Amino acid sequence: MRAATMIAATLLTTSAAQAEQPDYSRVVSTVTLSFEGGDTDRAVLVENGDAGADLYIYRALEPARDLTKPQKPAFVKKDAAWSGAMWGQRPSLETNAKGSLLIKSENSGIGRDRWSQTVTVVYRNKEFVVAGLTRESYDTLDPNASHSCDLNFLSGKGKKDGKAIEVRGAVKKLADWSDAELPKECAF
Repeated sequence: MRAATMIAATLLTTSAAQAEQPDYSRVVSTVTLSFEGGDTDRAVLVENGDAGADLYIYRALEPARDLTKPQKPAFVKKDAAWSGAMWGQRPSLETNAKGSLLIKSENSGIGRDRWSQTVTVVYRNKEFVVAGLTRESYDTLDPNASHSCDLNFLSGKGKKDGKAIEVRGAVKKLADWSDAELPKECAF
């Protein structure tokens, strides 16, 4: 009986460890960056098979890990970006000049309503936070139906359709961020 319990515990532990690892055959984008200067961190965007992509962040600061085993992600954000099935609908990761992580998604490949979005992520007070949001949309049949917003949540400043605005509200943790709840300035 004890052997069966040990085998079950081993299988559960193995399954839990595997569940934390992305399916690397579904990686759509990856970048190396440094959230705290000097060390090399990695961000990996993986299609989840449900019109979205999950974000995995690996920190270089992980103390003395066993290099014979896969590294566990320090942070996982499910549905970090929208992902479509064709060109012009694929999400990607980039970094900017300040070393921030940029999560990009778009629909520039199909339909009348086209859009692009960039979520800027920084590491502050041991948390990944959304520092900014840039969003643009346009209607391929109505040239007067285009909109844009560029919000900096850290400074409280932004632009909507080219006009300066004040950005209100607290900075959100990336873990709490949702495209379903975009700030009103970018909901168009």
